Amino acid sequence: MNRLEIRATLVAREEVRYTPAGIEAFEGEFHFRGEVFEADRPRKLEYDFPAVSFGKCASELNRLPLGSEITVKGFLAPRSLKTRRLIVHITEYI
Repeated sequence: MNRLEIRATLVAREEVRYTPAGIEAFEGEFHFRGEVFEADRPRKLEYDFPAVSFGKCASELNRLPLGSEITVKGFLAPRSLKTRRLIVHITEYI
Protein backbone atom coordinates (compact mmCIF):
# COMPACT_ATOMS: atom_id res chain seq x y z
CA MET A 1 0.00 0.00 0.00
CA ASN A 2 1.27 3.48 -0.86
CA ARG A 3 -0.91 6.22 0.68
CA LEU A 4 -0.01 9.55 2.19
CA GLU A 5 -2.01 12.17 4.08
CA ILE A 6 -0.32 15.28 5.45
CA ARG A 7 -1.36 18.79 6.50
CA ALA A 8 1.02 21.35 5.02
CA THR A 9 1.33 24.89 3.67
CA LEU A 10 1.75 25.69 -0.03
CA VAL A 11 4.96 27.76 -0.23
CA ALA A 12 5.89 27.69 -3.94
CA ARG A 13 4.35 26.83 -7.28
CA GLU A 14 5.66 26.57 -10.84
CA GLU A 15 3.88 28.17 -13.80
CA VAL A 16 0.83 26.27 -15.05
CA ARG A 17 1.78 23.66 -17.64
CA TYR A 18 0.10 20.87 -19.57
CA THR A 19 1.13 17.32 -20.39
CA PRO A 20 1.56 16.32 -24.06
CA ALA A 21 -1.97 14.90 -23.80
CA GLY A 22 -3.30 18.35 -22.79
CA ILE A 23 -3.87 17.53 -19.09
CA GLU A 24 -3.22 20.41 -16.68
CA ALA A 25 -0.30 19.80 -14.31
CA PHE A 26 0.65 21.30 -10.94
CA GLU A 27 4.17 21.31 -9.52
CA GLY A 28 4.92 23.00 -6.23
CA GLU A 29 6.47 22.83 -2.80
CA PHE A 30 4.83 22.44 0.59
CA HIS A 31 6.09 23.09 4.13
CA PHE A 32 5.25 20.84 7.08
CA ARG A 33 5.74 21.80 10.72
CA GLY A 34 4.37 19.58 13.45
CA GLU A 35 4.86 16.84 15.96
CA VAL A 36 4.64 13.08 15.56
CA PHE A 37 5.15 10.20 17.95
CA GLU A 38 7.99 7.75 17.42
CA ALA A 39 8.90 5.04 19.95
CA ASP A 40 6.25 6.47 22.29
CA ARG A 41 7.97 9.86 22.36
CA PRO A 42 7.04 13.14 20.68
CA ARG A 43 9.28 14.28 17.85
CA LYS A 44 9.13 17.76 16.28
CA LEU A 45 9.49 17.88 12.51
CA GLU A 46 9.87 20.73 10.04
CA TYR A 47 10.62 20.22 6.34
CA ASP A 48 9.66 21.10 2.77
CA PHE A 49 8.59 18.57 0.17
CA PRO A 50 7.91 18.68 -3.58
CA ALA A 51 4.56 17.66 -5.02
CA VAL A 52 2.81 17.23 -8.36
CA SER A 53 -0.79 16.75 -9.41
CA PHE A 54 -2.70 16.34 -12.67
CA GLY A 55 -6.19 17.01 -14.01
CA LYS A 56 -8.95 18.60 -11.93
CA CYS A 57 -6.92 18.50 -8.71
CA ALA A 58 -4.01 20.26 -10.46
CA SER A 59 -6.35 22.94 -11.79
CA GLU A 60 -7.60 23.66 -8.26
CA LEU A 61 -4.09 23.65 -6.76
CA ASN A 62 -2.86 26.04 -9.45
CA ARG A 63 -5.48 28.59 -8.28
CA LEU A 64 -4.80 28.13 -4.55
CA PRO A 65 -3.09 31.16 -2.94
CA LEU A 66 0.44 30.68 -1.64
CA GLY A 67 0.36 30.34 2.15
CA SER A 68 -2.77 28.16 2.09
CA GLU A 69 -2.69 25.33 4.63
CA ILE A 70 -4.37 22.18 3.30
CA THR A 71 -4.46 18.45 3.89
CA VAL A 72 -3.06 16.65 0.85
CA LYS A 73 -3.77 13.01 0.06
CA GLY A 74 -1.88 10.95 -2.46
CA PHE A 75 1.11 8.66 -2.87
CA LEU A 76 4.90 8.69 -3.22
CA ALA A 77 6.61 7.86 -6.50
CA PRO A 78 10.00 8.47 -8.12
CA ARG A 79 10.26 11.83 -9.90
CA SER A 80 11.17 10.01 -13.13
CA LEU A 81 12.30 6.64 -14.45
CA LYS A 82 15.91 7.84 -14.22
CA THR A 83 15.96 8.70 -10.50
CA ARG A 84 15.03 7.18 -7.17
CA ARG A 85 14.25 10.59 -5.67
CA LEU A 86 10.65 10.61 -4.41
CA ILE A 87 7.93 13.18 -4.95
CA VAL A 88 4.40 13.41 -3.53
CA HIS A 89 1.65 12.86 -6.12
CA ILE A 90 -1.47 14.65 -4.85
CA THR A 91 -4.73 12.97 -5.82
CA GLU A 92 -7.02 15.08 -3.60
CA TYR A 93 -6.89 17.75 -0.92
CA ILE A 94 -9.05 19.28 1.76
